[in-house]
Amino acid sequence: MRLSIISARSLHRILGLIVGAQLLIWTLTGLAFNLIDDQLLDANVMRTKPGKEQQNSVRLIQPTVTLAEIMAEMTNQQTNSAYQQIDLKRVELAALLERPVYRLRTSAGTLAFWGDTGEAVNLDNEQLIRLARQSYLGEVRLSSPIVDKEAAQRYGGNPAFYRFDTQDKLGTQIFIDGQSGQVKAHENQGSRFKQLLFMLHFIDYFPNNGVSFNHLATQLIAFAALLLGLSGAWVLVRKLAAGDYFSWQVNRSADKGKRQLTLLSPDGEPLESLILAPGNLLDNLNHDRTRIPSQCGGGGQCGMCRVRFLEQAPQATVEEQTRLKQEHLALGIRLSCQHNCHQGKIALTSRAQLRFWQKAQSDAEQAVRPAQASS
Repeated sequence: MRLSIISARSLHRILGLIVGAQLLIWTLTGLAFNLIDDQLLDANVMRTKPGKEQQNSVRLIQPTVTLAEIMAEMTNQQTNSAYQQIDLKRVELAALLERPVYRLRTSAGTLAFWGDTGEAVNLDNEQLIRLARQSYLGEVRLSSPIVDKEAAQRYGGNPAFYRFDTQDKLGTQIFIDGQSGQVKAHENQGSRFKQLLFMLHFIDYFPNNGVSFNHLATQLIAFAALLLGLSGAWVLVRKLAAGDYFSWQVNRSADKGKRQLTLLSPDGEPLESLILAPGNLLDNLNHDRTRIPSQCGGGGQCGMCRVRFLEQAPQATVEEQTRLKQEHLALGIRLSCQHNCHQGKIALTSRAQLRFWQKAQSDAEQAVRPAQASS
């Protein structure tokens, strides 16, 4: 049963770290969204907005090829895999580089056809550069177009998807779909930081999560939080059953003269006698002041709370068999956090522990003197 308590406590600690870390990230990213100026995280700081003339230019450009002719051509090319199983959702007549263009939003993505020739749009380098410059506010040096498949997946573009790197102070990048003629996005240092904040805030750690908040990472954190509560309840019930949370005053008066522990130095010199209550030995030793330090909170991980049992050493736990050498176990050395209170004699195991006890004793005596003087 002791092993089950330790295992539940270790599980509780690990889950607490995971859930606590995510809650901290959630809080910090939420604060960042509220405190950071939106303008600093805006991806479109250097992106031009369509002017009135550009918006209305489609009215001034008359296509010479009808949409019906384009659809008929697509029907004739059903053997082409690019046009198989395509469901048409929306049709737009727009202007692209001062030419009319039909944009067909389909189940397979956005396809574009020139309205003056009926040919499928597939921008060359010169056209891509023109489109990138049109989308940028001001003059800037552009890199050559770079095929970016990862960005195509992120923005839902066609295979001919290009990225332009600029040399401005914001580190702006321009993303263009070469087959639909659309400037899909601008990104800069601020917007990339914003994407990182969104990823952390919405626990969007795995690819292909989509737009739903109820994805795998969220479900895992929710399940971890549930296990955290259940393991905490289990540890609490077991510690209550062991008497770890009983009132010190009640237990000490009830057990006075019955459960005494003598603490000795590593050389066997008596240091003090303690009256113990039911419960964990380390908690008993440190109930009024810290006599033996511990960094893991009694989880049997740090090994700092080791003591030597001089009378009837208890059976070693799994944690002790892992942390302590066999020769130490044979000498009766155990971790005080792993056992209930034990009357009799125990000794400190190192000079460092003795110095810690001496300092704690000195601090306690100094704290008592002013109170006695005032009384």
